[in-house]
Amino acid sequence: MASVAYKRVSATDQNLDRQLINLTFDKVFEEKCSAKTVNRPEWQACLEYLREGDSLTIHSLDRVCRSGAGDAVQIVEELTAKNISIEFIKEGMKFNGTMTAAQKGVLGILASVAQMERELINERRIEGVAAAKAKGKTFGRPTIDISAKEILELVETGLTKLAAFKQLGISKATGYRILKGNKF
Repeated sequence: MASVAYKRVSATDQNLDRQLINLTFDKVFEEKCSAKTVNRPEWQACLEYLREGDSLTIHSLDRVCRSGAGDAVQIVEELTAKNISIEFIKEGMKFNGTMTAAQKGVLGILASVAQMERELINERRIEGVAAAKAKGKTFGRPTIDISAKEILELVETGLTKLAAFKQLGISKATGYRILKGNKF
């Protein structure tokens, strides 16, 4: 019987340290990607690792899924059917067997709130982008108005290609792309 933990954050620059503090486990699965789907590599590896009698601890329900109540209830039902206990620390919920109607209801509500939170975040992001565009903000790679001819003229004066790129304020990769004739 193994004690297993699953930790997840949404982005590679985020830190997993605040999850499951001062708890020890036999095996810990860590992942840095969105929870919009349950088809994530480390989550799938965690599910494959778990055996009858094991226990799975997760910091909070939104670390597993934000795609609605259906996924959350299905995950818990599948694990408990295999005699694997699952605990969500933040919500104070632990499942060791068949879920009661009340447990399903509460779990469904919490999962729906997690999904709503994700959708609200996305709505705010879209609104923010629209507001920034309205103020003239541009997104994406900046356009570069440097031609291969300009680069070659500097090289003809005795500069190396790298020195010409530097003088024009472009990266090595961009300079070589321009020289190859690739458009931006």
